[in-house]
Amino acid sequence: MPKEFPHTLAHFLLSIGFQSMGDDLWQQEESKVRVKAMPGESQEGDICIGEDQWLMRRSSIEKHLIAREKPLSSVFARDTRIVPIDAETAREFLDKEHVKGFLKGSSYLGCIVPPHRVFRGIESSYTYEGHPLLAVVVFGKSIKMKEAGLEGCHSGELVEIATLSSIRLVGGLTKFLQAYKDLHPEMHNVMTYVDKEWNTGKGFLSVGFAKIGETAPIQLGNRMNKGNLKLRYVY
Repeated sequence: MPKEFPHTLAHFLLSIGFQSMGDDLWQQEESKVRVKAMPGESQEGDICIGEDQWLMRRSSIEKHLIAREKPLSSVFARDTRIVPIDAETAREFLDKEHVKGFLKGSSYLGCIVPPHRVFRGIESSYTYEGHPLLAVVVFGKSIKMKEAGLEGCHSGELVEIATLSSIRLVGGLTKFLQAYKDLHPEMHNVMTYVDKEWNTGKGFLSVGFAKIGETAPIQLGNRMNKGNLKLRYVY
C-alpha cells in the first residue's frame, strides 16, 4: 500500500489539473504553479509541502492550491469595511482559510460586507455580527524600535492574513494597513515575515513593503525549511 504522503498529495494535485514532473514535483501547465513534496530540492517560487503540514492542515492546503490555479471572483475593498473582531471569530476563519491555521496575536481585524453593499451579492460562509466576513488579519504586540535611525519608532507586526479562498480581494491588504494605522496613529511601520515555502512576497512588495532581510532556515522534523522574508511597510 502506498505511503499516505506524498501519495495522497499527488492524487489530489492530479485531480485538479496538475501534471507530474517526477521526483515528487507537480506543475499546473497553464498557471505554471509548481508544488514540491518535501524533503527534496526545490526552486524559488515552488510551493513546498512537508508531510507534517499535509497531515495536519490538508483541508486548508487543498483550498489554497485550488485558489492558486483557478480564476477567482474579484471583490473590491471599496465595497467592504474593516472592523475589529474577536479572537474566536478570527480562529474560526483562519483555521479553515490559512495554511498555518490560527496564530495568536494582540488584535484581530476583519473585512466585512457592510449593509449598504449587500446588493453587490458578495457572499461568505463566515459572518461577523451578521455581516459576511471576507478576510482576517492578525496583528501582534507593537514595540518601540532600537534600530539605528529608527530609535523610539513604534512598529507593529502583521502576524498573518487570509482571504476567503474563493475570492480575490482587490486592495484588501492596503485597506487593512490603513485601518490598523487609524486605530494606532502612533504607528510608524508594520513588519511581517513571509514563509518562502508558500509565498514569494510579491503581493506585499506591490503595496509598499520593502525587503529588509531574511531569517535563517530552521529544522522541521526531517528537513530544513527555507526561512522567511523579512518585510517592512512604513506609513
